[in-house]
Amino acid sequence: MVVPSRLAATVGLYSIPELASRGVDRSGRDQLVRQGRLVAAARGWFAAAEADPAALMAIRAGVRLTCVSAARFHGLWTPVVSGTHAYGRRGSVPRGYVRHGPFLHAWPEPEPVASLPLCLEHAARCLPAELAATMVESALTRQLISPSDVDEFSNRLPVRTRDRLLPVSGQSESGSETRVARWLRRRQVPFTQQVQIQGMGRVDFLVGRSWIIAVDSGAHHTATPDYERDRRRDLTARIRGYTVTRLSFTQVWDRWQATQLDLEALVRTRRHLQPPRRAN
Repeated sequence: MVVPSRLAATVGLYSIPELASRGVDRSGRDQLVRQGRLVAAARGWFAAAEADPAALMAIRAGVRLTCVSAARFHGLWTPVVSGTHAYGRRGSVPRGYVRHGPFLHAWPEPEPVASLPLCLEHAARCLPAELAATMVESALTRQLISPSDVDEFSNRLPVRTRDRLLPVSGQSESGSETRVARWLRRRQVPFTQQVQIQGMGRVDFLVGRSWIIAVDSGAHHTATPDYERDRRRDLTARIRGYTVTRLSFTQVWDRWQATQLDLEALVRTRRHLQPPRRAN
């Protein structure tokens, strides 16, 4: 018995077994087609009027979206990566797509785009480890997968790929935070994430004992009430003796090499290891 798929409804693409699970038999399909509510998309597939154009094009090409191209259907924070990523049976992926393996004799699942575990496994095999980690941590933070799910798909990865990807956690609320956390971890700088500080609320990172790092998750973070709130909190933090570093999206993604050098210089001062010294 096929259980109705949330993903099919999200994408707007339905296989014949999927429609049957929703109580739509052949006569029902024909009626929906006559009404213009469904159109034949490919052999065994029908598309709703609101079907996602990229997913529909992939189905018509005999492939299914995966990796970063499928991540948006699962609500993940997704890195900016070029190309449309897809996988197909017997390695058959037409020109114009970024092909994902391994070689398949049959579709591994009935979904119109890659399921979340398959999407993440493909991302781990395809992307630089840090970018794949942003997607995995996004899924963990949103509680879309569990640590055991990560163990399951990561155990199928080549050892070197798995070692570069892990560890991951569910503490980062954006890919920007994942990048900063991995940088700190590689340098063995002590830190905690999503820390509640009395009188200030939650901060993205508390590094050592007294260094707060706040990270903008998106490219546009200035013309909002949050911007004013953040500046008030920064002032409160300084009064309480904390050092505050606020990293913009541009610093984390477009100017990361220079940002790392600046962070390294701050780490070398070792001031973050001292307790906060409240202003008089």
